[in-house]
Amino acid sequence: MRPCLLYVGTGDGIFVFRVSGKELELIGRGIEGNAVRGIAVHPEDSKIAYVACGLRGWGLYRTQDAGRSWELLGFKDRWCWDVVLHPNNPKRLYVGTEPPMLYISRDGGHTFQACEGIEELPSRKAWKFFYAPFYGGHIHGIALHSKRPERIFAGVEHGALIYSYDHGKTWQEALVGHDLHRIALDPTNPDRVFAGTGEGLFISDDAGQTWRAVPKLKDKYVHGIYFDPHAVLYIYVAEAGSPLYRSDDGGRSFVSIGKGLPEGGPADSVSLHPEQPEVLFYGGEVRERRGQLFVSLDGGESFEPFGEELPKIWRLRAGSYAGN
Repeated sequence: MRPCLLYVGTGDGIFVFRVSGKELELIGRGIEGNAVRGIAVHPEDSKIAYVACGLRGWGLYRTQDAGRSWELLGFKDRWCWDVVLHPNNPKRLYVGTEPPMLYISRDGGHTFQACEGIEELPSRKAWKFFYAPFYGGHIHGIALHSKRPERIFAGVEHGALIYSYDHGKTWQEALVGHDLHRIALDPTNPDRVFAGTGEGLFISDDAGQTWRAVPKLKDKYVHGIYFDPHAVLYIYVAEAGSPLYRSDDGGRSFVSIGKGLPEGGPADSVSLHPEQPEVLFYGGEVRERRGQLFVSLDGGESFEPFGEELPKIWRLRAGSYAGN
């Protein structure tokens, strides 16, 4: 396995590891006391990463030295549930929060502008989540495509899938009433949108306007969706015994993989190696509020644990390693 950086977001801050072979070297640690809900790694310099914290903790943070130091960029009075970088311009950030709003920064996180059109969506008043003080639902699962970056897709937990075709100026909604989690776009076709929900996996072939359920995953608690560059698709489902599924035909059929892996609850704890997509990292809950990393070298056919136990793992993201 080629070396890479692995950002591990937990219920007690973030760990940054250098992965070499099956060895983990801890090189960064921070934001203790915060639960990590989103991670975005800079595509050109993986020492730079943005981390969203919420529910337990607050705010959006940035590291520029692979986790050795961190700075708060803002949102100290809001829960941040996701952060995503524009696929063609890493200075542009998208942040989903609770109270539910999507914010866009065009200057690397120095300033943010709210997508106020979201407040006008018909289902907006019905969005909700379980916890004080907001009880308002939150926006996460933000997805963009390099070929159609003017389109923005995001999930509202709980409430709807929302999308914009004009860089966030105006908004539409679909799957109203569903418990939306992660959203992903087919790397070979920007019109194919995948939505993970508490009721299963849904697919749109027309950029969000119409949807169909995937029978194989009906009523499963789908929380993670991951494409490799060749459109091999991995799905994480919060169920014991076999929490991962793989599709080699773009979501037309699925096989169960990862037999025996512990589930991770409502997490987004899978990441593909940035240079070797057959290498998968997974984080599961091995006992209450304690996590364990696993690695697969064969596209998910087999996994083995690596590293020591960590706090509960919520998010994983890998980036290329260039030394230092």
